[in-house]
Amino acid sequence: MEKQISWITAAINEFAKAKSLTKKQAFNYLSLFKGFDFLQKHYEAEHLLSFEDTVDDLTDICLKNGGLIK
Repeated sequence: MEKQISWITAAINEFAKAKSLTKKQAFNYLSLFKGFDFLQKHYEAEHLLSFEDTVDDLTDICLKNGGLIK
């Protein structure tokens, strides 16, 4: 569980950097548009990918759920 928390935190930070957001903005955005839920639900597969791929997946998930950040 501790590794999962560390990895999810790192993924959120990578999303923030990629989208020029603060960490808090990224967390709030991912929470609102189901990206955070996606990370929790699909951790087993996602943590095997690069953070670049994870950021792409998060972008797609959030766009499908009403987000506007591309």
